[in-house]
Amino acid sequence: MMAIMVEQLNVQPGSRVLEIGAGTGYNAAILSHMVGESGSVVTVDIDRDIVDEAAVNLSNAAYDNVKCVCGDGFEGFPAEQPYDRIIVTVGAQDVSPHWVDQLKNGGIMVVPLWFKGFTLSVALEKRDGELSSLSASPCTFIPMRGMWQRTEGYFPIGDPTGDSQQMTIGLEWDDQSFRRDLNRLFAQDARLLEAGRSLEGQFYPQDIFSGLYMSLTAHPGTFMVISSSEKALFQGFGYCLVDLDSTSAAVLSNAHPERVAVYGRDDTAYNRLIELLDEWDRLGRPSIRDLHIRALFNPPQFIPDGHWTIAKRSHYTWTLSWVS
Repeated sequence: MMAIMVEQLNVQPGSRVLEIGAGTGYNAAILSHMVGESGSVVTVDIDRDIVDEAAVNLSNAAYDNVKCVCGDGFEGFPAEQPYDRIIVTVGAQDVSPHWVDQLKNGGIMVVPLWFKGFTLSVALEKRDGELSSLSASPCTFIPMRGMWQRTEGYFPIGDPTGDSQQMTIGLEWDDQSFRRDLNRLFAQDARLLEAGRSLEGQFYPQDIFSGLYMSLTAHPGTFMVISSSEKALFQGFGYCLVDLDSTSAAVLSNAHPERVAVYGRDDTAYNRLIELLDEWDRLGRPSIRDLHIRALFNPPQFIPDGHWTIAKRSHYTWTLSWVS
């Protein structure tokens, strides 16, 4: 993952680089080697012990063009802005407006971003009124701490004291009322209905570049779910479409790659899920490599055809598409 992110960053000799999350200093040493004597690296971490250890390691290895700073990474390090490159090595729920301000126009930022249960390392280029993705790769990181501590994560659904199946669901924040509704819905017996196609190998982490889940994010009721119950119709990762108005849900998983687990007596969620799968098929089953992500600084008056927005607690409007 470290190699993937450094490649995404496209560091050049002489670049000024800001790193959020110091670790042992190893990543900063790689960046220092790449920028050369004419470049510089600043690495910021909220933990003083980590900063001190990284500074000692870098000094012992004679990387003299790296500055180690103790501070909240959300704020970046304005004293040495602007930066040509910014790399974030902790999980973030969004890009900080401080990072955007401190990045040069035309500069590149690489940051692990959460998308409704799925985290992508996204390389974003700053161009005037937007950040536009250059590449994206699935990843997993420990969450950022400090004033911008993450609220999203996986939260349990199902009654742990009863016999209902145990699952967790990826949410932007812990919506306990929503989880209580899901408790009742998933306590019902499920039916297996045909998906009309095979989706074997399309579920993270079996195929980490599958674009299936990101294609479903256009629907506000779609979520990543994980089952830990031996009694469940699916185990491991799955994708769930929930429709509380009709009290129905439909779940895809590799346990039954040609079928859908349907909860509730109504087929509304199932029918909507099939429509989204049909749309993905018509697009040629695009992968993560085909995904384009934008963060717009100013809210757009309209969203072009073929693009969709994704709900994030953000300073920016996030749009995704399979077309540039």
